[in-house]
Amino acid sequence: MSDVKFIDASEWQILPWYSTGGTRAKRVLLHSEDWSEWYFKCSEKKLGKDGKPDKYYKYEFWSEVIAYQVGTFLEIKTLRYDPGINNGEIGCISPLMINNETEDLIEMGRFMTSLNPDFIPKDTKTRHEYTFQLLVDALDAYKLTEYLPVYLETLLFDAIIGNTDRHQENWAFIGKRGFVAQALTEIEQDVKVVGFKRLPMFFRWLFKRIFNHEKTQLNTQAEQMKLYFTKIKGMAPMYDNGSSLGRELSDERVEELLANEQALNRYVENGKCEVHWDNKKLTHFQFIENLLKSSYLQQVQQAGAFIRAWDDEQIKQIVNTIDEKVPADWHSYCIPENRKRLITKLLLLRSQKLKSLLGNGRI
Repeated sequence: MSDVKFIDASEWQILPWYSTGGTRAKRVLLHSEDWSEWYFKCSEKKLGKDGKPDKYYKYEFWSEVIAYQVGTFLEIKTLRYDPGINNGEIGCISPLMINNETEDLIEMGRFMTSLNPDFIPKDTKTRHEYTFQLLVDALDAYKLTEYLPVYLETLLFDAIIGNTDRHQENWAFIGKRGFVAQALTEIEQDVKVVGFKRLPMFFRWLFKRIFNHEKTQLNTQAEQMKLYFTKIKGMAPMYDNGSSLGRELSDERVEELLANEQALNRYVENGKCEVHWDNKKLTHFQFIENLLKSSYLQQVQQAGAFIRAWDDEQIKQIVNTIDEKVPADWHSYCIPENRKRLITKLLLLRSQKLKSLLGNGRI
């Protein structure tokens, strides 16, 4: 049985300086009683292009809630998400992962782009540079290889939920805000504002000593030094799991997959891993097969130990009871029974595939 809560955040204050726009309504909220900060987001809406209709992934926020419940059942460190309402909208809500006064959330992408400036996340033409090999190199360069098992566990869990969006900002470290890193940031900002030549002599000497003052490398070196001097407290829990569990499927496609076992198996087999392997984008299970053929075999098997706890009946119960706490006024956002059946089938099929690759959990 899951422990899902429905959180009424209608009276919680929105912190506009933290909130973001885009296709998903996202905002940071201040709890009305204990003043803690929470993160709220709705399901994604995509505007249609070239005469195509708009898309609304109505049940997407449930993917976050289900992923948390399944991850917790498997004893995987996952950020808690619960359904909730705010500002007349329904979505999922989670506690902030860091203390904004003393900690920073440092996405893995910062380490990767500092090591490989050719990887520019906003440029789709460089997306192939987002590779497992670069990830491993970045962990090694910053003396963070102890966290590799967590990344491997995340990739294996993504295969189970079918997450197609584990991009460079969707896994992160929690860092302790420190004097040296902050000082470097302030010096770097001074250079951008007043120019190198107008800095006091000591700062010019320090900047040259640290960053070599080579214009082509200045930004990269500054970022490397800031990351190097940041004290890492640990990995953030797994978060942003919304692009999973068939969230993009229309009602018609749900019915089609339920009625056609071959189509369902193809859908499972074809799910893509966002992280590339040697510049190639593979399916989740092709990616895992490559890992199992690599020098990381033993670490992958250890990371997959969570599969031993898998229980089909418990997983079915999690999915079937996930929306029991939703108030009557919001029942139109409960997951339809046929979609629940499909989500359950997807989880069971993917877990069986992962078990098979890992030796049926005999690790």
